[in-house]
Amino acid sequence: MKTAKRMKRLLGWLLVCLPVAAGAQSVQDSLAIAAIRWDTCCVRPHLVAVQAQLELFGAPQAISMVRYDAGRYRTRIVQPDSLTLTSVLAEAEGAVAAVNAGYFNVKTLVPSTFVRVGGRTVAATEAREEFRVNGVVAIKGRRVRIEPYVPADDARLARRYRDALAAGPLLLCRGEALSYADREGGFWGRHPRSVVGVTRQGEAVMIVVDGRFPGQAAGMTIGELIYLVRQLGLYSALNLDGGGSSTLWCEEAGVVNRPSDNRRFDHEGERRVTNCIAVVAE
Repeated sequence: MKTAKRMKRLLGWLLVCLPVAAGAQSVQDSLAIAAIRWDTCCVRPHLVAVQAQLELFGAPQAISMVRYDAGRYRTRIVQPDSLTLTSVLAEAEGAVAAVNAGYFNVKTLVPSTFVRVGGRTVAATEAREEFRVNGVVAIKGRRVRIEPYVPADDARLARRYRDALAAGPLLLCRGEALSYADREGGFWGRHPRSVVGVTRQGEAVMIVVDGRFPGQAAGMTIGELIYLVRQLGLYSALNLDGGGSSTLWCEEAGVVNRPSDNRRFDHEGERRVTNCIAVVAE
């Protein structure tokens, strides 16, 4: 009975999203997000995966999302020895859901930001990443936390957490939306996006916004992404590696979104990545 009530509440959250004022987006955008008709891809006790296509920010958008009770699952950062598909990492970990995670150096093919896995620090943040890396997802027990980050925090994070990964930019911090209004074009423009976040109640959310498909999925700017995650009720949220890396996977449906690396609007265009965030059932 408790499980049924919990799933009803989770699905209700997805179907009714109250508008929240933020940024310069329009009332029509708020209404569009509130009225999203989600298609369910996967339902497990205390976890649901959904996707939707809609017109938002004056362009077609495709959004995929997993929301779960972090207290009922283990959240892990998975770090392989070499670049690997998110789906392969997830299946090898025995996960029920996963999203690609951190930035990596395309020359050395290793993480380019602070990563700590299983109590071992495997990478530090490169100076070239500091223009966008100002947040960290950290896991303590079954709690997923999103915090501000600077490289000087590495030692403190290593003492406090067995698993942590720096990324960015930070989108929301304890209910407050960050602003990057002075940054335009390039990285800050419209691209596929991946996000990890938490609600005020401590539930965890993973979101992928598809992009680079004219007429089907435009992608989002960082400003548009901040507006979206706040409208969807997140309390803290962190942008992860995006572009061709953006992949959301769940056990029942496989790759839920439409990764762009094959330039086809299908589920086959995954890019090999340096790590992922996996959700594992007990």
